[in-house]
Amino acid sequence: MKKILTVLLVALMTITMFGCGPEEIPTEKSKKQLAEEAGKITIANVVNGTLGDKSFFDSGEEGVKKINADFGDKVYAQTIELGYETENWQTSIETIFKDGWTIIVVGTYDMKEYVIELIKEYPEQLIWFYDEEWNFDDPDGWQYAPTDKLYAMMFAQNEGSFVVGAMAAMLTKTKKIAFMGGKDNTVLDDFYVGFAAGAKYIDKDVDVNISWMNSFSDVAAGKDTAAGLYSAGYDIVFACGGQAGLGGFDQVITEAEGNWIIGVDGDQGAYFASLGTEDDTKRANRTITSMKKNGNVGFYDAVQKHLAGTLEYGKNAKLGLDGGYVSYAVTDTTNACFTADQIAQIEQIVADIIDGKIEVPTAFGHEEGWFYGEFVPAHDSTKK
Repeated sequence: MKKILTVLLVALMTITMFGCGPEEIPTEKSKKQLAEEAGKITIANVVNGTLGDKSFFDSGEEGVKKINADFGDKVYAQTIELGYETENWQTSIETIFKDGWTIIVVGTYDMKEYVIELIKEYPEQLIWFYDEEWNFDDPDGWQYAPTDKLYAMMFAQNEGSFVVGAMAAMLTKTKKIAFMGGKDNTVLDDFYVGFAAGAKYIDKDVDVNISWMNSFSDVAAGKDTAAGLYSAGYDIVFACGGQAGLGGFDQVITEAEGNWIIGVDGDQGAYFASLGTEDDTKRANRTITSMKKNGNVGFYDAVQKHLAGTLEYGKNAKLGLDGGYVSYAVTDTTNACFTADQIAQIEQIVADIIDGKIEVPTAFGHEEGWFYGEFVPAHDSTKK
């Protein structure tokens, strides 16, 4: 009898504890849900990769943090990392569109086809897309986007790259400098074209190589590519390939004095200097500048204008040196490598680009690889 009572008591306790089912156990609401209940605009900053690239994705995350700090009473922004497993991207971006964010910030060539299809399914979704031109005129044409729903952020990486290309041409001792890109696409071509044009603005005879790491995440590939360039006599390398490009910084500190590197998107020299380790200090001391593609500035500016009702949807908006959307970094290494007169010359180049006195070529609107004959020497083994 005592055993029966014990069993019944245990059963009763079980029913009391769990009989209502998990659906009645309150769950913590997400920050997005709380923001929606408070009537805030919600923004998803979608990264087709991961944070930690010390480059454009991290720059965008800086913008997200500043947006939340300055506009937190009206806006909630969050970065969502898709990772580098490309087979998961379509499902992930579809889920984000289904989740009902007010604005989705996304970009790069790799994401464009997914967004083209999702625009048809979610025609009311506001999208801020970076690094790709859109067709706002022909509804039957490819890359069409509704004029009142998509804002195209066209960072003028060619302008910033022109400036650091000029700097490289001023500093090189071998008259051989190189661009080391992640994967060949129009945006990366735009970096190279600006870099080569800036170098040749200073010295028309400088050799400007272009090489591809064929990855945005493989640090070892970046290190190997940089090693090949330095061994071939290219004494300044512009590393432009997300996390893969970080391999260039690993390699340059193994090279002889007089070999340098240029960072991209963020101030990579300042970043390494801030870490304080012996090797990171060496990396900072070899970084003459960085071509800053300021996603933080572009995102923050877009939020300000959206809140004010002045953001120009339906436009491929150029975001260049004018306004600080792209710029070049000045660090202790920059000041050690360049004279005051050279810095003044660099600043004049920036002013002349903004004023339209220097016209910087762009890869947009051209056939793929058009620039090889114009900028890349015939002996270049990377020529297609």
